[in-house]
Amino acid sequence: MGFLEPPTKLEAKYQDTFDTWQRNPNKANATKMLSAIQPEIDKGISAHVGYSNPLLKSRAKRIALKAVGSYDPTQARLGTHVVNQLQGLKRIARQQNQILPEPERVSIDRTHVNRASNAFLDQQGREASLSELADATGLSVKRLKHIQKFQHPVAEGTIAARMAESEDGGFMPAVEQGGGDSWLEFVYDDLDPINQKIMEWTLGLHGQKPLSNRQVAAKLRISPGAVSQRKAHIQGILDQEQQLSPFYG
Repeated sequence: MGFLEPPTKLEAKYQDTFDTWQRNPNKANATKMLSAIQPEIDKGISAHVGYSNPLLKSRAKRIALKAVGSYDPTQARLGTHVVNQLQGLKRIARQQNQILPEPERVSIDRTHVNRASNAFLDQQGREASLSELADATGLSVKRLKHIQKFQHPVAEGTIAARMAESEDGGFMPAVEQGGGDSWLEFVYDDLDPINQKIMEWTLGLHGQKPLSNRQVAAKLRISPGAVSQRKAHIQGILDQEQQLSPFYG
């Protein structure tokens, strides 16, 4: 009587790629293996670190490939094994934060953000909002705002002055009555991506350079009239700060 093969827990979607890599773990097959388990790698980065950058992604791939090499199909699913092994990223992330000074960390992240931003522009024909960039880069919106402010510091109390000097006019947010920047961010977070970009370029939010209606329209591939309409809509929301001030802030 022959021995029964132990049951495998390897996911069917990885079977062929895993078998090929096991038979011949060369560079080409390793690349295919990493491509197949990329969703698991992204999941592990998100679960254990909460943000990503090029250095972490590179180390994550090395850890993941090593995890594939130590994988036992009779013990666990490959995806689970890879994600568990990526716990080592916590230590690597801490080391990066200790070793790299803040300007260098920002520089690395900014390069990553610029690449993602350019790719989004090529695909969508317009610039990405912060939430869309967060999805594309794996960085948090808070981190993206920090990167942009680090690049283009914005002095406090200049928002109203900038709006007063705008060549287009018609968009003077009510930010002087107590809600302040917190109210601006509250409104911003609730807008769709196009309106978020309009708000950034109108007010110079998040390190963006203030632009005219015509410049904003050109960047978003919409008409200046559409920009004006959207500004009026945003202004209407911002004006609610006076009504909501007893409950907000």
